[in-house]
Amino acid sequence: MWKKITIFLFAFLFCNTSFATAYYFNNCKLSNAVIGNYLINLNKNVIEVSLKSLDGKSQNFVDKIKSIEKNKIISERIKSSKGKNIYYQYFLNSKSKTVIKLEYEKEGEIDMSVFKLRSKRESLCSDVKTDWDKIKIDQAKTNKEEEKISEAQKKIKKEQSSLIICLGNNHEKWTKCKGTYKTEAGHKYVGLFIKGKIVKGTSLYSGGATYVGDFKNYEPHGYGTFIWANGDKYYGEWKNGKADGNGTKIWKNGRKYLGKFKSDKLHGQGTLFYPDGKKYTGEFLNGKRHGEGTFSYLDGTAYIGKFIDGKEESGGVCVSKEGKTIPCKSKTDTQKKDFSGKDTHKISLVAKKWVRISQYETNTKKAKKIMDKLKTDFETKALEICSSKGSYNVLQKKIEVLEIDETPAYGLETKLKIGVTGAVECK
Repeated sequence: MWKKITIFLFAFLFCNTSFATAYYFNNCKLSNAVIGNYLINLNKNVIEVSLKSLDGKSQNFVDKIKSIEKNKIISERIKSSKGKNIYYQYFLNSKSKTVIKLEYEKEGEIDMSVFKLRSKRESLCSDVKTDWDKIKIDQAKTNKEEEKISEAQKKIKKEQSSLIICLGNNHEKWTKCKGTYKTEAGHKYVGLFIKGKIVKGTSLYSGGATYVGDFKNYEPHGYGTFIWANGDKYYGEWKNGKADGNGTKIWKNGRKYLGKFKSDKLHGQGTLFYPDGKKYTGEFLNGKRHGEGTFSYLDGTAYIGKFIDGKEESGGVCVSKEGKTIPCKSKTDTQKKDFSGKDTHKISLVAKKWVRISQYETNTKKAKKIMDKLKTDFETKALEICSSKGSYNVLQKKIEVLEIDETPAYGLETKLKIGVTGAVECK
């Protein structure tokens, strides 16, 4: 009996993905009259705040967590009662044991809003518990998504186990039965057919990809999992053959995205994890970082602010390794070189054909040929521009991804539109 109980408890403790451990920042001196307590609820992804004044009055509210980092937890940007365009955001810093509150003023239109930093307040907390494990938290989110798809697959199998087998070779006459149908293109569908069309089951595509889930007009529609031939995976919501709604995509190279999709593209609120440890949490538009977001680096530094067309905009907030926050310029702005005062010319060329992501990352096959041609075309263009002087120096030259097509065709992997950009000095 005791042996069974022990086994049960062991299984429960190690299979449960919820977070039972409480993390908090308590007894934080916000002012001479107010003490703040912050309880971090990882299961609900919120911070439960309690403010108490010396006269015994208290105020309780809940704020959403925007990002969880190794040494800090960042709240969403919150509308303040101080004014129409006033917002605030706070950082719970485990290293300094402080709560840092930033106050912003919003300027500009809705689609191009800029948040200017107005003030900063740092408060020390005397009672903290901050030994959360960022890796385990991120993994738990992935596990929860994987549990969803596993349950969906079990449900499909259970539903189809009791179905009668479809009779005859004319699939258009099949209804409320389990059948197998192969198209002229080589796609194979196995599952529940109603009125001559599959509505739930599995499809094996000629390119080597597999889909398990709901269908509409022989396309993924509803909820399901798609596995590409190269190992990329997507599980979540679909609409008319495209990833649309809530979903998770995991690339073979280690990239991982959890959030909203629209027409196969990252679109809406989400989190993108990079293989080298970087992470972006925020808004996406047509596959690119666009809107409010936080870009975190492996060393603990971060940029918090506006992103336009995939790039950081100036006017955001930088976070140092120690958790200190200061106004900063875009990291991409600071990396740009100044070529003013020279006989310089910018060059930008776009490849005519798309390339597979695996070939781009390994610099092989068709992608290598296209990248080599871009480099040659860059040199040719430079010679043409500097023909009057006869020679030139390359000041900057780089191959970059301009556009991503996540689902070019069933069975095929992600494709990229690439180009070369740079600058030369004629001499």
